[in-house]
Amino acid sequence: MTCRTGTALALLLSLCVAPVATAATAASGATVDASSAAPTANTAYLAEFGAALQQADRGDSLGASIVIDRLLADPRLVDIDVENRSHVWASAAMVAGAQKQGAVALQRLQQALAVNPRNAYARLRLAWFQMVEQQPEAAADSVVRAIADSDGAPDMSPQMVWQLDTQLKHQPTKRLAVLQGLFDSEWKIEGIEPAELWVVLATLQAEAGQGDKVAATLERIDAPIPLVRLRADKRFDPYLRRDDPRHDPVAAARRHIDQLRVDTMLAPGLNETAVELSSALMVAGELQDVVGMTEALAVAATEATVAPPGKGRYVAWMLDIRSRALRRLGKPDDALAAQLLALRMTDPQGDTVSQNLNLASLYVALDRPLKAREVMQSVGEDMSAYGASTQALIELRAALQLKDAAAAQRARERLLANRALTPDHYREGLLVDHRMDEAAASLLEQLADPMERGTALFDLQDVRRAPVLPADADLHASWEQLKQRADVQAAVNRVGRIDTYPLFAN
Repeated sequence: MTCRTGTALALLLSLCVAPVATAATAASGATVDASSAAPTANTAYLAEFGAALQQADRGDSLGASIVIDRLLADPRLVDIDVENRSHVWASAAMVAGAQKQGAVALQRLQQALAVNPRNAYARLRLAWFQMVEQQPEAAADSVVRAIADSDGAPDMSPQMVWQLDTQLKHQPTKRLAVLQGLFDSEWKIEGIEPAELWVVLATLQAEAGQGDKVAATLERIDAPIPLVRLRADKRFDPYLRRDDPRHDPVAAARRHIDQLRVDTMLAPGLNETAVELSSALMVAGELQDVVGMTEALAVAATEATVAPPGKGRYVAWMLDIRSRALRRLGKPDDALAAQLLALRMTDPQGDTVSQNLNLASLYVALDRPLKAREVMQSVGEDMSAYGASTQALIELRAALQLKDAAAAQRARERLLANRALTPDHYREGLLVDHRMDEAAASLLEQLADPMERGTALFDLQDVRRAPVLPADADLHASWEQLKQRADVQAAVNRVGRIDTYPLFAN
């Protein structure tokens, strides 16, 4: 959820701090037998270095940086075994990153890999720097190498994976290599299959003529929305039996919820499983269950100023889902209150962009453009292409509501600039402007594009919708008109189909 709008820089800076404890464990000797494999001097060095990393983990990265600079110049470092010496350099790089010393961090990562080219931890951190520098091909190569050098699934956050996947959108060979590597290593998001990514992988496999691999990929897709995507696309007809309950999105929704209920009993608390369960209930239309599940959380958030340490992302997204459920129940005021809570509970060191944009989007749907603009002033400009186009779409709608022609034109230009990466937002902007022929042409382009087709077909499915808010009525009517055009219907019939499902889209 968060990975598509969050800023690359914020994600990188959070990455520079988050792994310090893990790196400290490795660098301080937990991975070696200090009593027999390492001389006393080496053990002492690693203990000093580990203490410096723990200092950084407590928030004093400046003090830790001073100590680490001294330890990197210490002659004892050359006597440390290769694996731990490489960890020292990689961990030192992360502390430099926390100090916003990008060039120093990069040099240290390169040194870590020069010492031990199979240091997957360092290789993945190098990939992050390459992503921030807009070098997705190099980042993809680094990730593939790191996956090969990892024991089991690689240590990659969902934000990193989604960000890289977006950057590789027009690099199908590299994108396929990354996703296939993640799939083969059984990478998951806190134990949950990233089914949406596996749909992308299956599409890449089909386009690459790897039909023998498609079936294996589909075996790990058992969530309703990904199955809707697959059933809409005729390319997957040879692999899916439409009358098989295994491939029925409604049956999959029930299976998904039942499994997640079990998982939440086994791992209670604020975690990815709880977020996924609330989302699954909403997709299935069990909106009152979503509200009930998040009621105590909303009450606690109302009385708090910040989320519990390390739980901000989970709290924020569960409240965001609560907001959407309330909106679908026809309670826009309650939805707004929940969305405001979601923003307040967001981890300030993590992805704050998503909740700001979701709140601003709700404000424009409620015909409150000035409030939307006020919220977007907190967003800044450092965000992904998806986030930038989301912001531009909100800005366009707010500008039109305020009759601000100059601002509307600026928003159109931003949507056009991001058209290649976010064609669905560009198309929606055309609908907002009532440029129906251009919107149809954009949709037809998506349907003809092998990698955009799935998203376009999914958007066209007949699914449950929230009650239309007053400021959304015009846009909703234009979309329904677009769907009924003869040229659109003909294009859909060539490559896919439109079905009806008693499910919400997200």
